[in-house]
Amino acid sequence: METAAVITGDIINSQKVPGTLWLPVLKAELNHIGKSPKDWQIYRGDSFQFICDAKDALLNSFFLKAALKNIAPLDARLAIGIGTVEHRAAKITESNGPAFVHSGHCFDQLKKQRLSILTPWPEFNQTMHVMLALANTLIDKWTEKSSETIYIKLKNPALNQQEIANLLNKKGQGNISEALKRGGIDELTSLLVYYQNQIDQYVRTGS
Repeated sequence: METAAVITGDIINSQKVPGTLWLPVLKAELNHIGKSPKDWQIYRGDSFQFICDAKDALLNSFFLKAALKNIAPLDARLAIGIGTVEHRAAKITESNGPAFVHSGHCFDQLKKQRLSILTPWPEFNQTMHVMLALANTLIDKWTEKSSETIYIKLKNPALNQQEIANLLNKKGQGNISEALKRGGIDELTSLLVYYQNQIDQYVRTGS
């Protein structure tokens, strides 16, 4: 059985913004991850679920949050569940296995923290809960400007600040540097590297 990540989420403040503005953004991000309805589905209007490689789960979550927070006052609650997948149905909402159970339990436990994770590995859970609590304090403060800038940097890590400024039609590197710094790009990048390395180890060894 494959080990995968299942992310369950919903849109915060979806009723304050016309669906015609945010739904295409959400669908575009999900289409980068896989195909509907096998890999992702949107249901109950503003809730969604998708499956991806476990290593990509945190980065995909950052992409989604950055894309949605670029449309104020939107945000997303995201619960990452890591585990095996016992059955892949034609629709993700009909698939099952520990990854889905973990994602559901994690989502039910979300309160003020808008991004969390649950895996089969207690020690990893404990470490990631602390790290994500700190990451949430950074992400919650993202403005539309910083969200847009961080999104571009995460999608194109090789771009320098001037190239990002040109891409966004912004003047000067200073504004880009400030937006990235305020958004915590260095800290989030370090977290991504740590997460991916740990997932590699846990999936490979099973412990």
